[in-house]
Amino acid sequence: MDLVNGVIPSSLILSAQDNAKVRFDEKTNKLSFEVVKDSMLVIDGQHRLYGLYEAEKDYEIPVSIFSNLNTRSEVKLFIDINTTQKGVPTALILDIKGQAGTETKIEERQRILFDQLNKDSALAGYLLPNESKAGKISRTVFNAATQSLFEGGPVADLSDEAIYRTIKNYYEAIDVLFKKTENPNARLSKTVLFKAIMAIFNEICEKCLIKYKNVKTESFMDYLYPIMQLNFEEYTGTNNATVSKIVSDLRNLLKEKVEIDEGMF
Repeated sequence: MDLVNGVIPSSLILSAQDNAKVRFDEKTNKLSFEVVKDSMLVIDGQHRLYGLYEAEKDYEIPVSIFSNLNTRSEVKLFIDINTTQKGVPTALILDIKGQAGTETKIEERQRILFDQLNKDSALAGYLLPNESKAGKISRTVFNAATQSLFEGGPVADLSDEAIYRTIKNYYEAIDVLFKKTENPNARLSKTVLFKAIMAIFNEICEKCLIKYKNVKTESFMDYLYPIMQLNFEEYTGTNNATVSKIVSDLRNLLKEKVEIDEGMF
């Protein structure tokens, strides 16, 4: 099938009016009706229908026709369709883009990293590839949170394996420190905390490279030790303001004091 010019898979939903005189032949399984003005009311698909009207060539499209509906039933059907139907989750779209060959290079690298971490890391079992669930990290959240590390920073130009090993060490260090607090709210899989720790990953990685000359788990743990002082009970929200608050608190805790020595003058 040639999909270059696109498809219109969703059906039009129509309500046949009395003047349509809809008839169904059970022997031939054919539906017939009168083609007259105002014989069909469009319940759903007005934009698709207009697009077909403006199209330069003909397209086939599925159509569902209701008959013997009164005005109240038509209105209820319209409300039901436009309030209860759900789109495909973004996480699922990201999960299958690789199969369709439509991934960007960064999305491809994120998929590789996601799959590796879900097999062997502190987040193994907490990463959901095609859905969203409380207490788990969806692919949508993961991709948004890891975008910056592929666009720039100390690991952007490394191999996929090197990036995985660095991120794995980072997660393991944070997971150990969070568990040391014995606070149930200190969880790496908590979305706002995950977003916050990824927001500062590039700067933490650079500082560890400068201070320890490596990105081993022990180095990350030593540098990140102050994060155990976070007041995890404060972070009850799920919006960007909460993430920004955590990022700000993390940076304040990790701020290194700079002392001026007499010999510097």
